Amino acid sequence: MGFLRKLLGIGVTAGATVAAVRVADKVKENNPDGVQDVNGDGKVDAKDYFEEVKKAAGEVYHDATAAFQEKAPQFSQKAKDAADDVKEAVANAAETIKEKAPEYAEKAKEAAINAKDAVVSAFDK
Repeated sequence: MGFLRKLLGIGVTAGATVAAVRVADKVKENNPDGVQDVNGDGKVDAKDYFEEVKKAAGEVYHDATAAFQEKAPQFSQKAKDAADDVKEAVANAAETIKEKAPEYAEKAKEAAINAKDAVVSAFDK
């Protein structure tokens, strides 16, 4: 369980890193000449950067949502196809077991009879 938790943590960290880089790129894209006085208080300060980062984060989120919605039908179909493949494989395996069961049952019966005969023979001697 610890391995899976660490793996999930790495995935979350990697995802957050990618998101932060995308937001930073979007801030640069939106402000090619640098961040300006966004809030109109006469100076460029952390509040202006915060507003630009917030705006860029919203844009990145909307871009990601649009991309996901565009790809979702493809992913859904692939998942459905995989589920159908698994269902078919299980059905085929069940059919094979059903076909072979009488053969296996007969072999088990023969083995039991042979074992019984061996025990009887051993006591007879």
